[in-house]
Amino acid sequence: MEGLSPRSSIKPEINSAKQNRELLAHLPLPEEDRCELLHFCAPEADRFSVLKQSLIRRKIPFNVIPLEGARHILLPAPPPSALNKNYYRVTLVAHYDRVDNTPGANDNAASVFQLLAHREAMYKEVNAPLTQIIFTDKEELLAQHNTASKAPLRQGSWYLARHLRRLGVSNVLFFVLDMCGIGDTPVWGHSVRKAGIHTLQGIENNAFTEMETFLKKFSGGKNFGVHPLFSDDLGLLLGGYPALQVSLLPRHQAEQLPPLPANPLPLRQHLQNNMPPAWQSAHTPFDTPDKLQAASFLLISRLLRGLSLYRFPLGPS
Repeated sequence: MEGLSPRSSIKPEINSAKQNRELLAHLPLPEEDRCELLHFCAPEADRFSVLKQSLIRRKIPFNVIPLEGARHILLPAPPPSALNKNYYRVTLVAHYDRVDNTPGANDNAASVFQLLAHREAMYKEVNAPLTQIIFTDKEELLAQHNTASKAPLRQGSWYLARHLRRLGVSNVLFFVLDMCGIGDTPVWGHSVRKAGIHTLQGIENNAFTEMETFLKKFSGGKNFGVHPLFSDDLGLLLGGYPALQVSLLPRHQAEQLPPLPANPLPLRQHLQNNMPPAWQSAHTPFDTPDKLQAASFLLISRLLRGLSLYRFPLGPS
């Protein structure tokens, strides 16, 4: 996630094989999923291969989209019915890459395995609605370059958005999951507002209002649309697709995030050195899978289940 910079090079203590097996026993995932999650966070892991083999094991259909050195993975959903063409097509996004020398558990293995669990559960149900999912590559370019440079235009999601535009893809709502493994409260930010653009009009503004209405069902009715940092939503925005990014924080930390100002850039710069505690281990060797919380996985499971059943109308509500 943008705004988080690589910091300490100190190595965390290495656990024994027995300790590793017990590390994730608290997570509400099958044992095979927990083993894959540990492997996914191992220093030597080829995350693309681990993710691909996990999809094969689960018998989930997927397509690889190679673009400009990135390998995005698409889990397609059936084309919309005639009735559903009156609604936006929701697409869930999570990046699977990571910064060098970090396990990358909360950033962003948690979101990847939450989406895998969601898709597998829905795929096994008869007539269950399937939401399109994209696992993206090269999101972490933002962490390794100055965001004032051309790094956002090299971000994997920007090339992906450009590719989708060429295919004529439209009427899509992107929900980007990043940093969803710690906390009990969703915080979100709309790509256009985070960029300081205040020209939301008509249908697009309506869609964002619908998205916030949905998310407030999981935040106790409070509007936590205060997330100032970018993830893949930046590349999607620059490629012409508004998107909404969702992360988690403990409630008391979420309540300390200030409202988004008209110009969010100073707030993003401030947060680079004043991150909420739950996000401070990101891009460090201490972003380890043992810190992931069971309650976070249960919350995201409910949120994704609700999202698969929710409809976002193309026209005014």
